[in-house]
Amino acid sequence: MSDALVDIIMIVDDNPTDRFVHKKLLEIHNIAGKIMEFESGKTALQYLKTTENPDEMPDIILLDIMMPEMDGFDFMVHFNNLLDRFPKVADVYMLSSTDDEKDIQRVRNNPLVKKMLRKPFAPDAFKKAIKTQT
Repeated sequence: MSDALVDIIMIVDDNPTDRFVHKKLLEIHNIAGKIMEFESGKTALQYLKTTENPDEMPDIILLDIMMPEMDGFDFMVHFNNLLDRFPKVADVYMLSSTDDEKDIQRVRNNPLVKKMLRKPFAPDAFKKAIKTQT
């Protein structure tokens, strides 16, 4: 077991540069012991549906809002239907660079989303958000 803030974080983002930046921020600031990366909501959901070992489930999901095929809000609908699979439900933090008030309100209205973080997230603010959730 590492001395990271959380055990497993799942990054779901179609942009490889954003995934790389967020992974490096998580590593440098010792936020996650293990980081999983998925380039789409569909592949992340497939992982969540098929993983049998509860120790391989993420503690936190960093979820991009704007993705092709399935955006972050669509992902959340499907994620909500999987909740009975999890011994502990992962905290979801949505990532975006949007200033669209509709998107911001949709994030606020979703009880499964802990907070919306601006891309790239600020590590200290993210750590603080995590600590207030635990």
